[in-house]
Amino acid sequence: MNPDVPYMMSVKNLTAILDKIQNAGAPDAFGLDFLKDLGFTSSNDRGVIKLLKYLGLLDAASKPQASYREFMDHTKAKAVLAARLREAYDDLFVSDKDAHTRTSEKLKGWFKTKTGVGDAVAKKMATTFKALASYADFSAAPPLKKPVLQPPAPDDKGVGGNSRLKPPLTLETGLGLTYRIEIHLPDTTNVDTYRSIFKALRDELLS
Repeated sequence: MNPDVPYMMSVKNLTAILDKIQNAGAPDAFGLDFLKDLGFTSSNDRGVIKLLKYLGLLDAASKPQASYREFMDHTKAKAVLAARLREAYDDLFVSDKDAHTRTSEKLKGWFKTKTGVGDAVAKKMATTFKALASYADFSAAPPLKKPVLQPPAPDDKGVGGNSRLKPPLTLETGLGLTYRIEIHLPDTTNVDTYRSIFKALRDELLS
């Protein structure tokens, strides 16, 4: 998870903004002008642009991605948002698979510990996440799966060496049992998500 967690100064209009996105066409770029066209001119609402980027709905240039267009579908929107939340806040859901049901106060403590920010900012991170989670439908989104790791293969000296991750991996034992291990990487443009996964794999394999 990218520790630079975005937040909104106020989540008062967040639900309304999400509703408006579904009713409007996809812009060439989602900037302040488009936000104003949707009817939101308050400076408190500007943080939604960075938030949509963090969720992978927009790219770095604010251009709508495939997930943005999926979110525009009223029948899929809430499930799409739940899936994007699980990926963007993957560390949070790994630590607590039911994070979306926790109170803002409890979430504040987690964000404060994870990011090192003070109480005021951690509270805004928590209330922003909680507002998004309350809008999303997690019953329709698959839970985040923690990768199952294979021990490092021994080298020619019988000492654990470097492992190459080639999903799916198959490990055969002398008992004739076969263990099939698959590692599913999330479909995200957030490079830090992949770095966190590979770091966790490396630490586990070398421990």
